[in-house]
Amino acid sequence: MRIDCHNHANYSPDASQTLEELAETAVRAGVGYLAVTEHMDLGFPNDKRPEGELIFDYRVNERYFSDIGALREKYAGRLEIVAGIEAGFTPEDTARTAAELAKYPFGYVINSVHICHGLDCYWPGYFDGYDKERAYGEYLDAVRASLDAPYRYDAIGHLGYISRPAPYADKRMLYADYADRLDDILSEIIRRDKILEVNSSAGASGSLCLPDPSIIKRYRELGGKLINFGSDSHRTERFNHNYDAVAGMLEALGFKEWAVVRGGKIRTEAIG
Repeated sequence: MRIDCHNHANYSPDASQTLEELAETAVRAGVGYLAVTEHMDLGFPNDKRPEGELIFDYRVNERYFSDIGALREKYAGRLEIVAGIEAGFTPEDTARTAAELAKYPFGYVINSVHICHGLDCYWPGYFDGYDKERAYGEYLDAVRASLDAPYRYDAIGHLGYISRPAPYADKRMLYADYADRLDDILSEIIRRDKILEVNSSAGASGSLCLPDPSIIKRYRELGGKLINFGSDSHRTERFNHNYDAVAGMLEALGFKEWAVVRGGKIRTEAIG
């Protein structure tokens, strides 16, 4: 089955596609399983944002679920649509995030890290005073802390996210450079039976996907089996981006199945 488990539409402040456009694009692409994962960044430092940067307000409400319900009816038999969320982890805001996640019937939850030392790493100046080892190490420590978040989540999103906007000549986050930290993170993901998302929105990171294939290879060596694909689309032209290349790389590493969430439980589908 062709899938896409990480997408943003008009309930995210940085997306240009509507839910209807997202669903129609998925059908045209031959996707059978679509997760909509709007942003929930309750600890986003909007008060520190540089001029011109977006306000990350949280927009999900009852209408989000009714809108997706209507799309499920419209595309019944052609497309499975899951009403999910991408929960941005900030340690000071876990109680609020837990309360919001419990408030609504989310079918799928991605646990992501976007914020370190109080700033979004996409902002100009984020890396000032940080060499690569310190910046990436701090980010990985935040990812490890996020695994202990006191709320339900199903997958770890875009591991290596910090490499997209990094200013270094070699932006890649390679397994060999952070082996100890990554072994700890990957082993904990496996122990907790969480899904490792393979995100094709790698940007200028220099990698095919996030995490880098060298990290995915190590995940497999450690016994990791639960993976899925997310294009992290915010506009229609990026939907399912690089799916075939990512799927081929994963099959070469020995993965045969996607892990998808249905009814709160992980199910498998053959990579297709």
